[in-house]
Amino acid sequence: MNKSINIKNLDKNTLSEIFPPIQRNNFVVRNNWLGRNQIITFINNKHEMITYNHDEVLKIMLPKLKLMPCWIKRGYWSQSTDMPSNTRHAVIERVDLTASAPVDLTK
Repeated sequence: MNKSINIKNLDKNTLSEIFPPIQRNNFVVRNNWLGRNQIITFINNKHEMITYNHDEVLKIMLPKLKLMPCWIKRGYWSQSTDMPSNTRHAVIERVDLTASAPVDLTK
């Protein structure tokens, strides 16, 4: 018997074990990642390392995304330059890499 797990019933600690933090090359939100409480880190074009909670940022963006053709068709939105300005207050951490030693995201 194959039992599926409903991630809505899991606590944040369990979710972080199932969906550990990831590093990306760009800012991204995906409809099918909602509920994972995924922590994502990327480096923007200003050489800042930005860490954000996918669910918190997606909740802010969702009203506008629901109107966009790319979201309606694919349930996916990304940006390579930075986070959208209306979500920057939801950043967990922002580190200026030009002022510190280089960070290796492959570790």
